Amino acid sequence: MYNDEGPSEDDIDRFTQDETGYCPHCNEEIWDDAAKCPACGNWLHDGTRHEDQAVRYFKNKFVVCIVIALLLGFLWSVTRLF
Repeated sequence: MYNDEGPSEDDIDRFTQDETGYCPHCNEEIWDDAAKCPACGNWLHDGTRHEDQAVRYFKNKFVVCIVIALLLGFLWSVTRLF
């Protein structure tokens, strides 16, 4: 019978450092040096991403909201002058 002891101390140390990234196809966290994503099976020709896609998506939305708010504030102040 196969007895899985789980990850070794070396594995845990490696996983807690910045040596992981995210698959650009399925957004699973994987090792940086992986050539193929074990979760979705896609080849990683350009490597891994170091920022979660969901975090990047919300950062982009936040920037867009700030720009729109600034534009609306500017337009409101210009129309109040006339």
